[in-house]
Amino acid sequence: MIPTQTIPLGNRIPNKLHAVSVSLPTMADVIGYEERDPSILAQMNCGYPRFVKHECLRQIESFWQEFFDRPGDPIWLTASEEIAHQLESRLNCSDSKFLKHRGVSGVRIPNDESLNREAKHFLQHIGGYLCSRKAEDYLHANELQKNVQPESLFEGDADAKITRVLQPLLGGPRSKGLLLANSGMNAIYATFQAVNRIQAPKGRHSWVRLGWLYADTMHILDKLSSEGSSNRDLHDVFDLDELESLLAANPESFAGIITETPTNPLIQSMDIERIRELATKYGVYLVLDPTVLSPANVDVSPYADIIVNSLTKYAANEGDVIMGVVSVLDHCPEQEAICESIATFADFPYQRNRQRLAQQIDGYLPLIETVNQSTLQVVEYLDSHPKIASVHWANEPKSQSNFQKIARTEYSVGGMLSFDLAMDLSRFYDRLPISKGPSFGMKHSLACPFMYLAHYELVSTKKGRLQLEQAGINAELIRFSVGAEPVEEIIQALDFALA
Repeated sequence: MIPTQTIPLGNRIPNKLHAVSVSLPTMADVIGYEERDPSILAQMNCGYPRFVKHECLRQIESFWQEFFDRPGDPIWLTASEEIAHQLESRLNCSDSKFLKHRGVSGVRIPNDESLNREAKHFLQHIGGYLCSRKAEDYLHANELQKNVQPESLFEGDADAKITRVLQPLLGGPRSKGLLLANSGMNAIYATFQAVNRIQAPKGRHSWVRLGWLYADTMHILDKLSSEGSSNRDLHDVFDLDELESLLAANPESFAGIITETPTNPLIQSMDIERIRELATKYGVYLVLDPTVLSPANVDVSPYADIIVNSLTKYAANEGDVIMGVVSVLDHCPEQEAICESIATFADFPYQRNRQRLAQQIDGYLPLIETVNQSTLQVVEYLDSHPKIASVHWANEPKSQSNFQKIARTEYSVGGMLSFDLAMDLSRFYDRLPISKGPSFGMKHSLACPFMYLAHYELVSTKKGRLQLEQAGINAELIRFSVGAEPVEEIIQALDFALA
């Protein structure tokens, strides 16, 4: 039986205070959100926490504007005192002021549009917002909120439990240990800064971005690299001759190579063995992010110097925890110094977030097993449908041999795929009776027009669409995260939308 209604616009996915996704059920909603349509924004009281201020943060800001007697000035609440000072340094505004009250820090700045946009983007890119659970606890402690919403929390040693599950997936004996961060982007930011700290004194300031990376990863490198850097984008992950030529022509310029394995959204796998050889030959750190299919499906530890991973996906499979992790492998050059620097830049997750992740992490590996089996059937269905132009997934022919080098088993295909439609995008998307919004790796299937959400500035212009086309990406593609529902129901929902 096909559901006749989807989750209303602006509702949380899942329906919990700390949910990480938000429902965008129609293409008109997606476009309205991206174009800041007041009628759409008025219905969206929540969103992905790195992009949209959580309601608990907004309540604290309103309180602080009165409490600190500057009601007209915006306040940006930060994950830690250290990040507040980094924000101050980034803004370089003489009229800004560091604020702190009962363990919560932030920065007050003038009501200037450009300055506030810079503050928002900086905190978004580095994962620097105050987490919603800490904000909720602050509101309750200061009698601004009667109760903390009940939820199941692990009551033992949460850190030990998280480490016990993750360690075998992120290097096992080859790993120095796991360094938790308040988000996946914060893990990437800390790694970026740590590598730069080692490489910059050697005159190595530039990075290679291999493949089409997640937007904020690209923004970190674009906006936070030092003067004199010349970062390079290589979108074709299969053309490693180009990578070798670039490194050979600049043998002492590059600090690191960063890539997703497989990539997002095309789920492409590159020849990671050859990339490892090139990184070693030219003294470049290799940073690998296996989040798309999860490190439970792919083992990149023999090749990476450093692994970064968003635990928001798959590990936090109930969709209500933001967290990341870094693993520094034993063969990583200057391992001790790298670990120390990452610990300096990474913001350690709030205790209640760690307890919440520990409570649900037992579902991580069972979820992976379920979605692996379901994905094979979903791909088979889509491949045979006349209204599907192409399907991008782990074992498509162009990537298969490379993917099999990192896949843990022959069935480790993951729960993420993308597909191009041979029909109108809006008709398909609007009819699809499955949760629709940002993020992936939940128990529930989740679909989104990924390029519209991640790169609307490209999708909405002729020049931008040409750039996507040159990178081999269809602006109209659907990214689909397979959940743990019965696979028959998932296929039935897709069939309804494709009719």
